Amino acid sequence: MWKSRWVRFLPICCIVAIPTIAAAQVADSTKAQATDFVRDVLKGLFGPNWNVFAQGGIATSERYLLQQAVDPVAGQRALESATGYSVGAGAGVDVLLRMGFRASYTFSSSNLNFRTDNGTGSGALDINDVGRLKSNTIALEVMRYMLPSRAVITPYATLGIQGTWWSLTENSPLVRNNGANPWSISPLFAFGMQYKPSQQWGARLEANLSGGHNPFTGSKSFTSLAGPAIDEPSSINHTDFRLAGAYYFGKTKASSAPSPVAHK
Repeated sequence: MWKSRWVRFLPICCIVAIPTIAAAQVADSTKAQATDFVRDVLKGLFGPNWNVFAQGGIATSERYLLQQAVDPVAGQRALESATGYSVGAGAGVDVLLRMGFRASYTFSSSNLNFRTDNGTGSGALDINDVGRLKSNTIALEVMRYMLPSRAVITPYATLGIQGTWWSLTENSPLVRNNGANPWSISPLFAFGMQYKPSQQWGARLEANLSGGHNPFTGSKSFTSLAGPAIDEPSSINHTDFRLAGAYYFGKTKASSAPSPVAHK
């Protein structure tokens, strides 16, 4: 379902970006493509192309477990997380005109709830706030901009890898953390829109999509005592919507006018 929402969102990013194409043609010291890896890419890592950012947003995830109630007549219930929040910070560098890298840390937190899953709309097995699930994530990503990275507005996408570890605060005897801190390494994908009203300040609005190990599955995992498991997926998908503010250390070089040619 979430994939269809992103498919509808991508054309909007392109339409919004079209009026900024002319404004994006500002001369920049960063090359469009690397002709020499050491000189163009590695040199960019030590140039004035860095930025730092802080971000915040909302976090959602798929169902962790589907369990049969202790009384089979009562039906089934799912262990889910409510919409939570996420905060984080990071740093990035634009090594080419439309390409960069970024590294970030993100902390997320959300309540765990049981929801009746009988297909009848009943809430007989609902239980709210049985625990608090927290995650810490470190990510490394490659960024690709549609327009030059210093354009006023440009859509972008990222592809990367992340490491995540979880902790669980018990609010009910129905969930147990077992003294465990599950962790996983997984891929991630993000896309969004960057707005840069000045040379040194900018903002990003993005959707971040990732998969990962289910912290309620495996030998070193959290457990639910609400009943026998019917569905226990080994991995689950997460979707975060984030708003970030960025500060850029370098300045875009303005294009210089050609020198007049003297005529004899």
